[in-house]
Amino acid sequence: MDTIPTTSTSYESGESSLRFEKTGVPGLYRRGSGTYYTRYSLNGKRTWRSLHTEVFSIAKLRHAKRTGQIEEARQQGVTITADLRTLGALARALEAEIADSTASESTKRQYRIWIARLRANWDGDFETAQARVVSRDTITGIRKYLSSSAPRLQQPDRKGYAPAVVNQALTALRLMLNIAVKNNVILVNPFDQAGAIRQSVYMTKETRRPEIPSNEDMERIFSDMARIYEPERFDEVTLKYYQTCADNASDHARFLAYSGMRLEEANAVTWDDVKSDYIVVRGTKTDTSFRQVPIIPPMRALLDHLKTKRIAGRVLSVKGSIDTLQRSCKRLNLPVLRHHDLRHYFATACIEAGVPIPTVSDWLGHADGGALLMRTYRHLRNRHSIDAAKLVTMSVQPAQSKIA
Repeated sequence: MDTIPTTSTSYESGESSLRFEKTGVPGLYRRGSGTYYTRYSLNGKRTWRSLHTEVFSIAKLRHAKRTGQIEEARQQGVTITADLRTLGALARALEAEIADSTASESTKRQYRIWIARLRANWDGDFETAQARVVSRDTITGIRKYLSSSAPRLQQPDRKGYAPAVVNQALTALRLMLNIAVKNNVILVNPFDQAGAIRQSVYMTKETRRPEIPSNEDMERIFSDMARIYEPERFDEVTLKYYQTCADNASDHARFLAYSGMRLEEANAVTWDDVKSDYIVVRGTKTDTSFRQVPIIPPMRALLDHLKTKRIAGRVLSVKGSIDTLQRSCKRLNLPVLRHHDLRHYFATACIEAGVPIPTVSDWLGHADGGALLMRTYRHLRNRHSIDAAKLVTMSVQPAQSKIA
């Protein structure tokens, strides 16, 4: 056990029951309960911060780290921000940073949703909850509640969110606590503290493996999307309107499938981005998302068709085709697809056609050189895997006899 040098001198802080003993280390005190504290002054304000340990040797290390942080903050002119001690205040500070960032409006909206979900499902009063009491156990508790018991905002009869959604809320909390650390409200972000077995507090994502239709079935889907059922029910003007909507939805889905672009990337393409042999993709997700995608034969035919509608501005007439896409899938008794599944379709078709994985990875705008591509797309089409297996032979050719 550590030998703790102390003196009989004690200090009171607000309450007579809250007494601190000197330890012989400047600024390091032990409370009567046994927990060690750092005492420091910043901009004339004296503050006590728990070091969350009753072990003297550990307390000295944490105290030294905290002292260094305070000195750095003092030289930078940082102040202790009392207004940022609660989760409610930290959430508003994060929302303000998000609003002032250069992120897209859709990204900002997503962050606001993450914060709102965290606020709505917090155990207790979120607005007044102190950041200093948030521990790793607090984080795992909110994680468990969100994944198993939290009522969904849009589907209150269903309980619990998917791992990806839970992780989004946890990310909002982590960013809030980063602001608390930056403003000297807490010593360390509990997200950065390792657990007993160094397990992440985040949930493991469930990787969705979509069943990609064959080329023939995909063409059936696109054709069905452009079809108007029971046209005799409509007058000429109404029929023309519905047909235009159906054609635009089909063209939109084809564009995603023939380019491998993400939804927002495809919607942003203008005719100025369409060159003779490739399309410029002005992606924003990663550095590699700004790229060039080659114009494959079906895309060239689609572009020729789209030029009959407009030759300037945005290439696509609509920003989504999900409803029409999924209705057609259901009518044809095929796997129900999402917008992003059309990106999977493009990648799978390219790989099956023999395009090298690093090349396909570049076309998709991946930053890992193909690692994600290998994990995500290698088993999307069982039929291709079975056909490839037929090419493998291990038969031994009979040795030719030698004539003496």
